[in-house]
Amino acid sequence: MSKIITLVQNSKLNSISKGQKEWSQDSARQSSGWRPFYLRRRILFIFVIAFCGIIAVLEVLNHISQVNYGIASSVEGRHYLWTYGPTAILTVVAAFWCRAEYQVKQHAPWQSMQERPEVAEKSILLDYITPIQPFAVIKALRNRHFAVAAGATGSMLLTLLIIFSTGLFSLQKVGLQKDNVPILLSNYFSGENPTFDVEGATPFDTLNSVLFENGGYPEGTTANIAFQRFSAPNISSNAIVTTAIDGMKAQLGCEPANITIKNWEVEGVMAADGSFTATHQNMTNEISTSSCKIENFALDGGYGASFPYVGVFEQGQCVGSKESDGMRVVVTIAKVHESLVFSNHTYDDYNRGYQQKSDIVLDDSVQLICKPTYSLLEVNATNNASVSLSNVHIKGTRSKNSTLLGLEAWDIASSVLSGPKGHTIWRPIQDNNPFIATKNMSVDYSLQIGAWLAGSTGNIDILFQDDMLNRVASAYYRTMAAQYINNGLVRQRSSTTTGSAIIHENRVVMAQLPLRAMEVCLAIIILLALVMIVLASPTATTSIPWNPNSISAIAAIVFNSEAFRRSLSRTSASPLHILQSRLKMSRYCSRTCPEGFRIDTVDDEQSINEQSDIITTDKQSSPSSSADSKPFPSLIFRVTIFAAVALIIVILEVLLHISETNDGLANVTANEYMHYLWTLLPSLLMEIIGLSFGSMSFNSRILAPYAHLKRPSGAVFQECMTVNFLDSLSVTTVVGSIRTRHFAVLAVTLAAFITSFLSIVTSGLFNAVDTSQSIITNFTREDTFDRFGIWNSSLNPDLDASNVITAQYIIQGNRTSFPRWTYETLVYPKLSMNSSLKANLPENSFVDLWVPTLRTAPSCLVQKGSEVNYTLQQATDEQPAVNSKTSQVLYIDPPRIGCAPWSNGQGWLQDSRDLLQLETEGYFGLAILSPCYNANSSGANMPVSYFWGEVRNGSVTNVVAMTCAPAAETVNTWTRFQLPDFDISGEHPPVPDESSASQVKDQYIPYSPWSGTSSTAANLDSFFQALVSGRWAIPRDYLGDIGKVENVIKAIKFQDGVMRAQEFNGMTRLSNDSLGVLFPGNITLTNNRLRLIQDPTSTRILDALLASILILGILGSVLVNTDHILPKSPSSIAAVASLLADSNFLDWYQSGEDPNDTSRGRKIFAGSRFFLGRQNGGSLSDADSSSMREKEDTDLTIYLADSVEEKESTSSPLMPWALGERNG
Repeated sequence: MSKIITLVQNSKLNSISKGQKEWSQDSARQSSGWRPFYLRRRILFIFVIAFCGIIAVLEVLNHISQVNYGIASSVEGRHYLWTYGPTAILTVVAAFWCRAEYQVKQHAPWQSMQERPEVAEKSILLDYITPIQPFAVIKALRNRHFAVAAGATGSMLLTLLIIFSTGLFSLQKVGLQKDNVPILLSNYFSGENPTFDVEGATPFDTLNSVLFENGGYPEGTTANIAFQRFSAPNISSNAIVTTAIDGMKAQLGCEPANITIKNWEVEGVMAADGSFTATHQNMTNEISTSSCKIENFALDGGYGASFPYVGVFEQGQCVGSKESDGMRVVVTIAKVHESLVFSNHTYDDYNRGYQQKSDIVLDDSVQLICKPTYSLLEVNATNNASVSLSNVHIKGTRSKNSTLLGLEAWDIASSVLSGPKGHTIWRPIQDNNPFIATKNMSVDYSLQIGAWLAGSTGNIDILFQDDMLNRVASAYYRTMAAQYINNGLVRQRSSTTTGSAIIHENRVVMAQLPLRAMEVCLAIIILLALVMIVLASPTATTSIPWNPNSISAIAAIVFNSEAFRRSLSRTSASPLHILQSRLKMSRYCSRTCPEGFRIDTVDDEQSINEQSDIITTDKQSSPSSSADSKPFPSLIFRVTIFAAVALIIVILEVLLHISETNDGLANVTANEYMHYLWTLLPSLLMEIIGLSFGSMSFNSRILAPYAHLKRPSGAVFQECMTVNFLDSLSVTTVVGSIRTRHFAVLAVTLAAFITSFLSIVTSGLFNAVDTSQSIITNFTREDTFDRFGIWNSSLNPDLDASNVITAQYIIQGNRTSFPRWTYETLVYPKLSMNSSLKANLPENSFVDLWVPTLRTAPSCLVQKGSEVNYTLQQATDEQPAVNSKTSQVLYIDPPRIGCAPWSNGQGWLQDSRDLLQLETEGYFGLAILSPCYNANSSGANMPVSYFWGEVRNGSVTNVVAMTCAPAAETVNTWTRFQLPDFDISGEHPPVPDESSASQVKDQYIPYSPWSGTSSTAANLDSFFQALVSGRWAIPRDYLGDIGKVENVIKAIKFQDGVMRAQEFNGMTRLSNDSLGVLFPGNITLTNNRLRLIQDPTSTRILDALLASILILGILGSVLVNTDHILPKSPSSIAAVASLLADSNFLDWYQSGEDPNDTSRGRKIFAGSRFFLGRQNGGSLSDADSSSMREKEDTDLTIYLADSVEEKESTSSPLMPWALGERNG
């Protein structure tokens, strides 16, 4: 401002004079003293308590983490609680501590001057606010201001705490043990009314499935025992559950026996081809131990030279015993040869051979007489809750020395002995003899399976070794008995018990290095707080009557400090070193006198002379103006910071894209120090950004009053003179800046406040996660399903019995897994992949593919109730001859449906009436082929008819008949194949796309023995027995419920589909390497790679925060450029006082009232404005106003002037009025 008019109207001066008198009347009410709020002892003690509490919480959490394998489970909803929480809490604590740090720095020069006179460098020129914290600590230690050093060190340690807190918690997969877990028991053992012949798969089938079909033991059994089924419904699916349950075990107590053969003759016919057929056997023998003798035990199969090795697992009874008490299991292995007695060389036309008679000679043998027993057990069972109980692990058993009421050991033994008998369908054991012999052998299937179970395979002579036969027989008996116990003695009843569980889950684990580092930092901060309590003496602070840290307060002090004021005259525009030179020869102290609070100068004579010379030199050498100082960061540095923030946003987006595209940024290890790399370093970077914006905020806040004073319109009292944005929390500063219209302060304060969230969010930015790697490759189809043409009249293919047995095992529950290339009703084409890639795949790799699968899609015609043509009548005399148990017969006409091909309409169903022989009243079910003829071929796919319902009180209460014409269709199916073997896991079942289903014309469809054999032994044939007792069983009462017809139809189609899938798999494939059909797939390599993942949520939040501080920082710099406001930083007492020493309004502070009273100031200076610039004339305190007018323009100073509209109408000088009021 080139020229300042200092004239006011008489009325204006009268109002100022009147206000001054009112202020003087209240001078008696002196303040009791001012103390910085955060330096009060109770506040500092609160900090100490808070820091101690944090240490205690950390130790408690660490103890929990150590004892419980982590603090808590990582739940997605609470993920950000443990990632953001600790850093957020410490950030809040640090924000409050910063207030204590600022106040101890700000108060240091005042406290120093109150204790004793100090040189300028330790008093009025002392500045701890501007230097960064490390330099402030060094400076404070040199000046022996230990409270300041403690406060600044505490802030640095809290910054380290925030950084360390980002790595305090990590995510680890651990096994957590939980005790007293509720366990649900679903059954128990009962000896009443055993049902060893229960419907479904027989134990013999189960053992065949386990040994040769990759099957598993049914739930509730192992190879040795049966046990209660249990589950933990309230625990996670991947938990390892352990509990004590009831078990049951049956075994043989075998004794070696002696055999005496008195006579063994065999008569028979030797055919021309050398085969021998026995017609008569005469055997007298005795097998005995010390406790049992068995006579005339039949060594079945020992018919002369045809079978030189004989193995028998049969029953016998001790001589002299009655009923089951003397029943024993006899096990023998013998090597025999024939001794020819008689041979007729004349061919016998009737017998078609030569009559022959031989004696059988026993060369070697081992005999055992075994007594069956059983025992109840207490079993410690362990199982993975995510898999079936067929994989249970038995850790230990203890016998209870008790039995079941009504059950004898021989009840179990008799069922075991009958197990292999009565099977007319091929079983895998028939092609898997475990023994090798140079000559023929006849060894019971019981001993063959026992040899596979005991691992005693090879040369048959192994059975003659010590105790080997006992091992083989016992293994077979235990395993078979366990299955019979499970079938016949288990009863359904729910009960509860308790157990333990190991839960494998991602747990929040406390890292030790950050923990100990934080505890050390907190311990040091506690000591520093105690130092501040001792050194920031409250008695010293109470002598200051009011807060001395505003411009108005410094003006009041300068008014009362005449010597101090003279020493600072005409130094407002001088650089800091000139100010230091002028003030360094004196000492300064503060005191309260009747005139008010002031700073006194203590000089000796030499100091006065030296100071006079310095002042003269300053006037001669220093220019009238000086270049303004540029606080850090200057504009150039601010632009650099803004560019860096923008670059970080770009880098974050690029890294996020890489992370999402490549399943992470990079492979990492579980090493604890690697964890610190991606947690601590980003937080350190965010803290640096926070410090940079904190410096910008500091500059704007400290220079805010002066920025308003430099405006052409100046500022009113409340906008500049009492404004102090430094000594307040960010929230308070935001509110104050809005109220005083300091929008630059608002912008940069908000930016600095937002930076406090950067470290919080960064703590959850990166995580180490187990991920899988993906490889894109093609899979080649190797075959089709058109091996046979449906209309080839000469075709009569034989169905491979193994596929039927496999399907039966699957349906009955003996086998839990499906053969390769099948799943439930679906059959897959065989696929292949690159051989080198296949050989190098890690375990558990998989690929998800869309594959066309084949399945049955029968067309069915259903009749219900009155729609069915049936007749129920009592059995005739002829019918019981087939089945003596038949009491009633039910004749049913199947629904008529055409046979393939449907297009020419030439197929028809044979007129027939099917017969169901009913043993008792109740539910019935029958599946039977319905003969179908076609003009082109008699080998057409045959329909199957199904009948089910219920007979009660001599009448049919419900009946349903359904005929299904077989057909096939393809459907695209999403399938996860486990590589390299292309297995399909039940954990990820295939999902067909039903909209893609398409019928396959002329597809040959095999049929199974189940649908081709009528039952004559029970009301339910084998198909319906499996339907109500198998793996996917429906309740039996559905068969008699007319409302459940659709459920039964669905179950029939599904079970038939499972059968057909196995038949398709083994019967209809045709290899074709030239198909050229490729399926692109993305192989997932589950090789437990630990990948560094960038969290998208944290990234987006961090982007928003960085963008916000970037915009606010730029806005604050545009509103106010802090580079050119003052020639030196107003962070020391002398720097501010130099701007006031020549001011024209200091006389208005003579009353001694609190200069920070905004309401009084607004009243006294109403209508006037304050400016920062060069004023024309001298100070109001100078008595010679005429001499002041002769002076040149004074230096840069804060001065008072009227508002613009009043300046234009006044011609009265302000100074005489002011002097008159002061002197008057």
